[in-house]
Amino acid sequence: MLWRLRSFPDFVEPCLPSPIERPPAGPDWIHEIKHDGFRMLARRGSGRVRLFTRNGHDWTERFPLIVEALGALKLTSCLIDGEAITCDGRHRLCRV
Repeated sequence: MLWRLRSFPDFVEPCLPSPIERPPAGPDWIHEIKHDGFRMLARRGSGRVRLFTRNGHDWTERFPLIVEALGALKLTSCLIDGEAITCDGRHRLCRV
């Protein structure tokens, strides 16, 4: 277990979406709406949380609520590939 914690990478190339004519169908597929936010890698390990853009820039300070949420998870390490968005007071999508 300790070996895996030490060897867990800070950054990996994110999976980037690619356009297709139709989404795959069937019970094994889950789809999400593309919100035009920022592609992020959320990294938790060694007692801290860091957020990286797809180009490897550290944007941890720009998304404190994501950092707080990831810090509250009951786990010791993870690397989550996702999209960061913000909404205004009326729950409308805003871009930071």
